[in-house]
Amino acid sequence: MNQQLPQPQQEEIHLQDYLQVILRRRTTFVITFLAVFSLVALYTFLVPPTFESTATLFVKDDKGKVGQMGDLLLNNATPIDSEIEILKSRSNAEKVVSALHLDWGVDKRSKGVRFKLVEFASTAPRSEEPSYQVELQGGGAYAVRDADGNLLGSGTSGVLLRGKGITLLIRDLEGAKGDTFRLTQHQFYETVEKLMKEIKVGEVGKKTNVMSISYRSRDSLLARDVVNTLVQVYLDQGVALRAEEATRTVAFVQDQLKGTKDELERAEKNLEGYKSTTGVIDLDTEAQALIQNLVDAEKQKADAGLQRKQAEFALASLKDARRRGVAYAPSLLRDDPVLAGLAAKLADLQVLKKARLSESTENHPAVQAIQAQIDETERKIQNTYETTLKNVQAQERALAAQIAQSDAQLRKLPAAERDLARLLRVTKVNASIYTFLLQKHEEARIAKASTINNISVVDPAIAAERPVSPKKGKNLLLGVVVGLMCGLGLCFFREYLDDTLKDPETACKTLGLPLLAVIPFIQDKEGGQAALIAHNLPKAPASEAFRSLRTALHFCAVNKNNKVLLVTSTFPGEGKSTVASNLAITLAQTGVPVLIIDCDLRRSTLHDKFALERGEGLTGLLAGDLEPKRVVQRTPIDGLDIVTAGIVPPNPSELLGSQAMARFIEQMRETYTHIVIDAPPALAVTDAPLLTRLADLVVMVVEIGRVPVKAAQRTKDTLLAVSAPVAGLVVSDRTSRAAGYGYGYGYGYGYGLDDEAPKPWWKFGKK
Repeated sequence: MNQQLPQPQQEEIHLQDYLQVILRRRTTFVITFLAVFSLVALYTFLVPPTFESTATLFVKDDKGKVGQMGDLLLNNATPIDSEIEILKSRSNAEKVVSALHLDWGVDKRSKGVRFKLVEFASTAPRSEEPSYQVELQGGGAYAVRDADGNLLGSGTSGVLLRGKGITLLIRDLEGAKGDTFRLTQHQFYETVEKLMKEIKVGEVGKKTNVMSISYRSRDSLLARDVVNTLVQVYLDQGVALRAEEATRTVAFVQDQLKGTKDELERAEKNLEGYKSTTGVIDLDTEAQALIQNLVDAEKQKADAGLQRKQAEFALASLKDARRRGVAYAPSLLRDDPVLAGLAAKLADLQVLKKARLSESTENHPAVQAIQAQIDETERKIQNTYETTLKNVQAQERALAAQIAQSDAQLRKLPAAERDLARLLRVTKVNASIYTFLLQKHEEARIAKASTINNISVVDPAIAAERPVSPKKGKNLLLGVVVGLMCGLGLCFFREYLDDTLKDPETACKTLGLPLLAVIPFIQDKEGGQAALIAHNLPKAPASEAFRSLRTALHFCAVNKNNKVLLVTSTFPGEGKSTVASNLAITLAQTGVPVLIIDCDLRRSTLHDKFALERGEGLTGLLAGDLEPKRVVQRTPIDGLDIVTAGIVPPNPSELLGSQAMARFIEQMRETYTHIVIDAPPALAVTDAPLLTRLADLVVMVVEIGRVPVKAAQRTKDTLLAVSAPVAGLVVSDRTSRAAGYGYGYGYGYGYGLDDEAPKPWWKFGKK
């Protein structure tokens, strides 16, 4: 009768469908949400707070600038990207670790122990991370033991301890006798690598030339000290790198000044003594002009010598930078325009290479092309230095020849004038050179000091008063959001994996069968009497559901014979027997005689529901041992009789499909208005399909949330294959997942056998 039903059409999914999924999986949703939120809350309130200190630096961009020092001008400022890489270098991190002793670990400290660790060294390999136990002896004394408990030495606060393989100096030691703490010397380079990963350096904004250096630690003072120490190390290193050539120039000029000053003092004393002794005070005009020429030549020679030294320093720095493969920014020699142009070009190429390396590797053709231009520019700069050096050396030789010629002219003067001229010459030359060197020394010293201004500290790091993490409000809000997302995700994932029939509407559309009734959840509170709820509690919503089933069966078989009703299911335990029992009760309540037959010979339960003896029952009848009138028993319900299953036979299918069974049903048709057959599950055994030939209507019971779609479809196909008159579906909702279905009584399911249904939520608190 149902083979010609139209196939269900695919419908759009609405918001209500998603809400139904969440409602069905509400336990999963709540557990997942609480689990995620609890984990986030525990982490938020149990993790130690972390503090962050930040310093900002301003990098002046002096690229292409020619300063006031001329030949003593320092290297040009490098771009901001290069400064960031220099700041994050391993050498700077090593100096910070060494300065702050970050590789010294202090843990397992007893409460109340305070001290200042000044020096800690061990001869054990650092790869083993040697650990030592320090125990306070009272009065500032302590004992040191190794990991095996061996005593290495005893010391006193403020006194250096030299024990077996350990050197230790502790000051301001406070604590009770017996208190302990542990010292561990961590691996130095592992500590350096860890520090490099934890330090964050970046440019504030774009093209601002302002760097931000930050570091996080559970100790706010340590975070501040790490940042400030790194900044100071970086500034010192920057000065040393940029002032390398100027430092050499200052040292050279200082050496020359010291010797020239001594010679000048001796020359002045000799001249004064000669004038006092001989009485010769002055020279003629010709001799004075000759001496002035000698003084000028000596001054020019000293200037050329200084240029030669500066060119040698620059050439050595360039060769060293090329040998080590690092960037080089040249000094400018006497405002040389050629060298200034090459220096600007080299700086631009190095910035361009840095930008390319952020996207490519050293082997990329574009990077290699830029590197080739850098190499060519450095070769041109080197050639310029070498040419300058050759020119200065030639100038020195020419000046030396000029000085020698003037010396020869001095020797032709009369003896008295010659001696005076010689002394005057030495004095004036030394005085002129000394003045020149003083001027150059001041220029070099100022140039060296001016490099500090290239990097300036805008804001030094300070100890943070509030931790940056955990952020409790943000974390808790995030926990709520993530908990909701995980709960919803797990609900829909389980829904995706769940291939069972999920609600009555889906069951009807999937199987193409009409919905006869939805039997809500029945909670047993009175020792098994819930199975007969239609009799024990006729006002209950479940009882109303069975009456709705009775009405639906009446109208689906109007103008047709519906004496024999067969109830079956897909699997055992879906509530089939409960549906059959209560359906029989509601039919009997109309005042007509009703017979219920337990045909589930393998797992019979009807005799227990009606509190009767099992007896020989249907099995004895079909075996020919009993008469029909002896197997029919009265029930406590008026108008309802029962045939129990009897003893479990070895061949249930043969008995139920026998002619004896057919004759028995035909006999009962004459006596009873309705006969309800409680058949075995249709998919488990073949008993139900055999019995359908005796039935006028077949009711298929389906439990929501338990029966897979394919199993239910197979059950339907099995019944239709034998031309069973399937009337429709009865949905059993034992898991309370079908709230809202069932024609108005679904709101009250689950309150069991109470006499009065619970009040709706909007009536609580009202009389």
